[in-house]
Amino acid sequence: MLTPRLAFSGLALLGAGLLPLSVAAAAPPVATAERVSPGPAVVADSGRRVRVGIERIDAGALRAEGVAVQFESGTAGADPMSLRIDAARVELPAAALALDRLEWACERLQSLQPLVCEGSLRVAGRPAGVLAVDVSAARTGLRWAQGRRALAVDKDPDSPWRIAAQRIPLVWLEDFVTSLWAGGRVGEGTVGGRLSIPGGGAATRIDADLRLEGIGFDTPDGLVAGAGLAMPLRVRYQSTPATATAPERTRLRLEGRLTAGELLVTPIYLAVPAAGLEVAVDAESQPGGRWRLTRWLWNDATAIRAAGDATLAADGRVLALSARATSPDLAELRTRYLDGVLAPAGFGDLRLAGRGGGAVAFDAEGLSAMEIDLVDTGAVDPQGRFSLVGVNGDLRWSRDGAAADSRLGWQAAALYGIGVEAGAFAFRSESGVLALREPLRVGTLGGHLRLDRLTWRPPRGATPLRIEMGLALEALDLGSLSQRLGWPDFEGTLEGTLPNALYQNNRVTFEGGLAMALFGGQVRIDDLALERPFGVAPSLAADLRFQDIDLAPLTRAFGFGEITGRLDGRIRDLRLVDWTPVAFDARLLTDRTFDGRRRISQRAVQDISDLGGSGLIAGLQARLLRAFDDFGYNRIGIGCVLRDNVCAMTGLRRRGAGYLIVEGRGLPRIEVVGFRREVDWPTLVARLRDATEGDTLRIE
Repeated sequence: MLTPRLAFSGLALLGAGLLPLSVAAAAPPVATAERVSPGPAVVADSGRRVRVGIERIDAGALRAEGVAVQFESGTAGADPMSLRIDAARVELPAAALALDRLEWACERLQSLQPLVCEGSLRVAGRPAGVLAVDVSAARTGLRWAQGRRALAVDKDPDSPWRIAAQRIPLVWLEDFVTSLWAGGRVGEGTVGGRLSIPGGGAATRIDADLRLEGIGFDTPDGLVAGAGLAMPLRVRYQSTPATATAPERTRLRLEGRLTAGELLVTPIYLAVPAAGLEVAVDAESQPGGRWRLTRWLWNDATAIRAAGDATLAADGRVLALSARATSPDLAELRTRYLDGVLAPAGFGDLRLAGRGGGAVAFDAEGLSAMEIDLVDTGAVDPQGRFSLVGVNGDLRWSRDGAAADSRLGWQAAALYGIGVEAGAFAFRSESGVLALREPLRVGTLGGHLRLDRLTWRPPRGATPLRIEMGLALEALDLGSLSQRLGWPDFEGTLEGTLPNALYQNNRVTFEGGLAMALFGGQVRIDDLALERPFGVAPSLAADLRFQDIDLAPLTRAFGFGEITGRLDGRIRDLRLVDWTPVAFDARLLTDRTFDGRRRISQRAVQDISDLGGSGLIAGLQARLLRAFDDFGYNRIGIGCVLRDNVCAMTGLRRRGAGYLIVEGRGLPRIEVVGFRREVDWPTLVARLRDATEGDTLRIE
């Protein structure tokens, strides 16, 4: 098998240039010793053998060194003529090709006018098929074959070289490919088709109509790769050597249609659809190995049509890009192209619908401009985190351009099952920031959500994406909220303000805290932070403080017996992972300054008693407990520090070997003391759930 790339074409061109010289060398000898010199040296041996040595050949499209041509004429009516050509090195600049140790032996030279010869070819000492040459004053023709691979070369005096190839391995073109794409590595696959290469002159122009089959390539970092790609490809390549006033310049035009295979341009992975897709590139080389794509086209008719320009580094990295695209079916676009983009962000099963389009521009600092147009679009997260229906409108943003207004609305939306009525964002882009032109107020949960401000600034250089907002909750129905979130059946309304929320580095921090009116009291959330809000295993951290919470509606909502009075407390260092508590320091105390009724029901006494693993003290018997519906109390207090799935329990104060949870008042007097200091958290949660469902708790 022929391992050096395109060795056959190099020897073919070399043979075409040397064969006329070998015929002329059949004249009487002019030297007596074989040598290599700047001009041909001809040596005759017994009048039948002629050897020609040439130090160097430079014919524009062909360069060769250490060339030796040997012609041997047969005796009259006996031995046939033979021809042998050896070359230490052959170079084809247009193909970035260098070949070593070429040997061609034609044992039966059929004629001199025209010169017709066929013989075996060797490269680097190994067999490389059969080469046939047909040269006359009017044309030069060469044919090479090795198994299913073949090459034919034809040259008329005033025309370029015409080459027809069949199943040529892509690896033979590796030097040519890497001269165009320094970071690319070619692999399996074959190339066939027709090429036209000029026979001389400073500039090199290649016109080719090729067929690529089973093509594979990648980059050292694996971020760009292809496998099994098939396509007809039209190539127009022109290279002009450097001069004293201008650098070397290469122009390239590619036009083709992908019909099979897989393509990865991280993070986008594509399995080429059965219907195929159209691709085109017009490119010019630039100093430093960069390429300027003056035009590129990607046309996947059922999913997306995109076109634009770009600048690429020598290793294939995108230095600048502008693109305008339209999609007739966002569902098809999502299925075919967006898995690698959405899955790492936690939206691997997101469903899209509708149609849209837009434009983007990137430079060395990141996104520089963006336009989005949406028509009857929608997005549904099967995990129930959010949904959008009937999205219409446009979005305009520019980092450096003039101010621009846009509007984007929806017919219906939901966030974690909470419905949001129709609304629209009115945006303005100015000084690189996209911001609301006016507050947005939409109905939800029987009340309203008010978005007072929203600003969006995309990443720029080392500065990450930044989103800020201020919002308020107006009279949201707690019963509806509880039902949608699977909470106990709370009553009342939820109100509050969030002066400033900041999203940056996949983390949301709430500056200023969140204040809510809840159960007749106040709840304040400080140091609230949310990581990966829509990603895998979202994490939340916060500190909570309760003040004057009305215990009657609270305990009714949880079904935890009934307690009247007011509750104060705090939960410090709260941390949830995937919305499950993993750590906190909680302490809840009734307000001793409350001057209203402070009563605790018999069921609440039982539930609290069993939660603490306690007994009832102060001489009260179990039968006496059942005789009363409720009891007076002075204070109630309980604490839990959760670490490593274990809750360290505390109460109002120490009481013997335990801790006092309920301090009684009046007659009949009741006190509850807990004796179990450490409680398994999952067990505690399960028993709390049993308590709210009306079952009796028992901690063993």
